[in-house]
Amino acid sequence: MKIAVAGGRETADYLTGLLRAAGHKVAVIQEDRAFCEHLSAKYDMSVTCGDPCREDVLADAGIRGCGLFLALLPEDADNLEVCQMAKRLFEAKKTACLVRNPANVAIFESLGVDHAVSPAGLLAAYAGEG
Repeated sequence: MKIAVAGGRETADYLTGLLRAAGHKVAVIQEDRAFCEHLSAKYDMSVTCGDPCREDVLADAGIRGCGLFLALLPEDADNLEVCQMAKRLFEAKKTACLVRNPANVAIFESLGVDHAVSPAGLLAAYAGEG
């Protein structure tokens, strides 16, 4: 499956390794040029350097029709925006993103993100089990 990963630095690095090892084709989009060069050298692949909130950058990354688009940007609003663009403009089959504010999970999913994950929400739920 073709999977796109936008933002996330170290998380994107880790996921890229796992996904490639599992046989997936991975398109990575990062804003920091030095980090793009690091990922490109580490995984011997092309990495798109630019702001994933820009339509032309997503087009350059070749995400059209990807099976899964992962948004790992630091701002919730940016993750919503890129997931919506991936799905509506680039026909991504599924989208998933990280959200910092647990209240955004239900909102994002009601707005078309297939799966929104809140690390804080997961940890709070885990703490409630004890």
